[in-house]
Amino acid sequence: MRSTHFETPVRRWAVQAVVLLSTMVAGIWLGVVYAQGHDVRLDEAFAALQKAAALVEASSAGQVSSSTQHRFDRHVDKALANIQDAMDHIVAAAAAAEADGRFQ
Repeated sequence: MRSTHFETPVRRWAVQAVVLLSTMVAGIWLGVVYAQGHDVRLDEAFAALQKAAALVEASSAGQVSSSTQHRFDRHVDKALANIQDAMDHIVAAAAAAEADGRFQ
């Protein structure tokens, strides 16, 4: 019974990770689409955020209590959401620069 209790949060976390990863892939795709004709530093920032997301995804709390693991997972989810938000802003900045460049 104890292992069943453990599987549910792990499964929920895995589903959240897959959803977030899918969103990040979509963001990456948009980043590639809009990456033409803007400051190359936006591409570098986007790549740094991709690396940050991978590092956060690979992180582990180690052997901790379930309440500590829950807090850890919650903060990891928030960190990944913030990274995705930053990626979205970079894509928007690139799109704005690209849009302005087409009308000049």
